[in-house]
Amino acid sequence: MQLQQLRYLITTAECGSVRAAAQKLYLSQSSLSVAIRDLERELGITIFKRTSRGVSPTSAGMEAISYARQIVDQADLMLSRFGPGGAAAEVRFAVSSQHYEVVVEAFGDLLDAHADRACHLTLCETDTVQVMRDVHDHRSSVGVIYLNDYNEHVVGRAIASNDLEFRPLFTARPHVFVRADSELARRGSVRPEELSGMTRFAHLQRTEGSAYFAEEPLADLPCRSHVALSDNGSLARLLSEHDGYNIATGVYPSDRGIVPVPLVTDEVMVVGYLVRQDAAEDGLREEFLDLLAARCAACAPFVEPSDEVLRRAGDSGR
Repeated sequence: MQLQQLRYLITTAECGSVRAAAQKLYLSQSSLSVAIRDLERELGITIFKRTSRGVSPTSAGMEAISYARQIVDQADLMLSRFGPGGAAAEVRFAVSSQHYEVVVEAFGDLLDAHADRACHLTLCETDTVQVMRDVHDHRSSVGVIYLNDYNEHVVGRAIASNDLEFRPLFTARPHVFVRADSELARRGSVRPEELSGMTRFAHLQRTEGSAYFAEEPLADLPCRSHVALSDNGSLARLLSEHDGYNIATGVYPSDRGIVPVPLVTDEVMVVGYLVRQDAAEDGLREEFLDLLAARCAACAPFVEPSDEVLRRAGDSGR
């Protein structure tokens, strides 16, 4: 079965005559008749009733024509998407990430760099497992998550089983984010046990509650109440208006009504990016990673950028 045969079938049904359809398709009547008979033979049905006045679909033929229209419509959509001059000629890039401000900033830099071109850019801030799935399934070219001593053996296995590779961006000490006018905001540091009577704000994880896939370290730290949100903006707004805390890298704008306070812990967060092990060359991915490296390097000495980040940031600054 060929796509062209289906187009012949649809045109014949619309014209109600093999002769009229042949003229419209710039074919000989015999060639069109042979094409239809071949299709009928392959499908094992009679598609048209032939009379002296033309042709009309049989019951089975009407169903076959309906399927043919769906197939041809999808093929036409595919051609319009990927054919010459199609939408695939646009700048297209997608990144999935846990909730990191430097990723949003780098994504904005990429948008600025291509402001004069047709673009289809996607930033998906989501949970840890979905980040890995998006990169594995080619929905995103890059994923950004963090690892530490606690989660590395579990998340690391998940990374390997999804045929992914983790490359560090920066290392950071955990900080407690609290409301700017709270008592904790005036402290030079805070110990984990001092948080037990407070409300913890965290990013939602859809992994059956496994602490290993939590976006924040010390996920099993006792707390009075636990509030999980999928949106970073919602978390920031609620945290700026209520007593509570969130544990993160400490990299966050200072104008959101939230301030970071160093957490006294031996924990270390290694934030990095994921790519497929068999990832092909991708100019947009490399451009985004250069922009992300520049943003990460600008956070030093608050965080410790990786050697790759320093190299990329240095190269892009030349």
